[in-house]
Amino acid sequence: MKTHSRAMIFSLVACIVYTLAYYFDLSLFQYYMAENRFHISPQGPQAGPPILWYGWLATAALAGAIAAVILPKALAARLSPDLLWLVPAVLIVAALMYEKRWFM
Repeated sequence: MKTHSRAMIFSLVACIVYTLAYYFDLSLFQYYMAENRFHISPQGPQAGPPILWYGWLATAALAGAIAAVILPKALAARLSPDLLWLVPAVLIVAALMYEKRWFM
């Protein structure tokens, strides 16, 4: 099986950065549904609650793309394809542990 090393780097880095962005509420922008607008900086309570998901996705995609371009292809080719299953599984467990606060 031929592996696509750049896609693998993108996937791994985007997965890790998405989880970190989710955990620390780091997003490039927020969407305010009451205003139907995107903002880079947080708005006041008059704008309503922000939707951070779009910003988390953009943050992860940007970090993954940068890592896929910057990291050497030889380094990416040495990574085991098993990481594509292991890393997301570990991050899902980490996210579930973070979310247990809603149920305790």
